[in-house]
Amino acid sequence: MSDNYPVDSNELRNKGTKGVMAAAGGIGLWGVNALLSVPVLGWIIGGALVVFGVSGILGKTKTDRASGALMTAAGAAGLVSIVLPGLRSFLLGTGGFALIAYGAWNIFKFVKGLRERA
Repeated sequence: MSDNYPVDSNELRNKGTKGVMAAAGGIGLWGVNALLSVPVLGWIIGGALVVFGVSGILGKTKTDRASGALMTAAGAAGLVSIVLPGLRSFLLGTGGFALIAYGAWNIFKFVKGLRERA
């Protein structure tokens, strides 16, 4: 019976999940970028992100390591903002935009797949 559907339900579910999570991650990255622009608070948040990110890198699952690496990179960018504030803003802003674009593309593919199934 599943042969009648042009789109696999697992693939469709993965597209929807990736789309929502990537878009939320991009918005979150923009939020972190805004918080890191506050001088002293940004340095504290950057240091905390590095510490929590390193603990995530040491995690057991692939997802823990990936999210830990992302947190460490965002924290390191926050600490670099002490010396080069424009670099942090550019990197996190561009990264947030890329994640939102990737999420929007996956959501588009999800909706297209839903219409094909109907």
